[in-house]
Amino acid sequence: MARATRIGAFAAAVLAAAASLTGCSTTDTDSKADAPSAERPLLTKAEANKTVDAYQKVNNQANAQRSATLMAKAEGDAVLAMDKAYFTQIPALDKSDVADNLAPFVYVNRTFYIPPASAKADWFLVRAQGAQLAHGKPGKLWSKDIRFIVFKRSGDGWRMVVARDFVGPDLAKAPHIALDRAGLMKIAAPGTRIGGTAPSQLPELVTDLWVTGGRSTPLADTSARRTGRSWYTERADNLDGHAWVDFKKTAPHAGDVFAAKTTDGGALVLSDSAVEETFLAKDLHSYINLGDSDKPLVKHNPDAHMYKVVRHYVQTELGIISAQGEPAVYSISTQVTKVDATPTSDV
Repeated sequence: MARATRIGAFAAAVLAAAASLTGCSTTDTDSKADAPSAERPLLTKAEANKTVDAYQKVNNQANAQRSATLMAKAEGDAVLAMDKAYFTQIPALDKSDVADNLAPFVYVNRTFYIPPASAKADWFLVRAQGAQLAHGKPGKLWSKDIRFIVFKRSGDGWRMVVARDFVGPDLAKAPHIALDRAGLMKIAAPGTRIGGTAPSQLPELVTDLWVTGGRSTPLADTSARRTGRSWYTERADNLDGHAWVDFKKTAPHAGDVFAAKTTDGGALVLSDSAVEETFLAKDLHSYINLGDSDKPLVKHNPDAHMYKVVRHYVQTELGIISAQGEPAVYSISTQVTKVDATPTSDV
């Protein structure tokens, strides 16, 4: 997909000649020796750049054709599930919004963070900005937003699996990634605690915003946290007391957590998570009507009065664990990927 703020994870076409191909300008130093490390990178920056170019070309083609099959050659894991569902929903969505979301675009000002081969990682990280694609060339930037993108190796190549942004006042929070003496990214083990928090805890902290409203969350107060919590506080709006509704945590679509060490001793974390939202009519005289965007996801009788509706959501998130172990989430994307609906006549 393209720039959609709903998901905000997708890209297009060819790298501008001016795109950055360097690592972060701020690197970790080591007092042991001044000689460069002999570590081999997982892949070269030139190879990583070609990977992004190839991804963008296929992504744009998939958007133009509204093809989930083609998109599967560019994306994987949670973002692919999100795009497949979005393509299914398109007939029920505003045409101008769809055109904007799927418009051709390009990633520019790229910086690559590549781990050493010895880290046994199957992913690398890109920092970039999105721009319009006009006449085959990068045009105006969407904004000053900074996007971090994860590419993961699959059996037949690389797939984009997570991409989230630092936006607006949170731009200053975008961290510097820690590099070794060879300029290679330092991986943070997802299960290893930094202070009192492990990067692998971020998905659960995010889903807890939906399930409990983050009643006792350690997450810092951010715009993304407040938005996530609003799903909980506003869950019963417009039901007029005729149905119960609640969220529960479910297994993440892919369950991957990608974490890179930062120069201040913390970690940048990108991951995916999942929740289910269940509506249940309170009595035989009550029922639930599906929303227009839900109906394409229901194969049988979507216009019926429903006794029970379960929405399955997939999310991707971006956060930071500080050196003191304090977690914060700065971007969450949510997409309904499946709807189970039980008509009242079936009860």
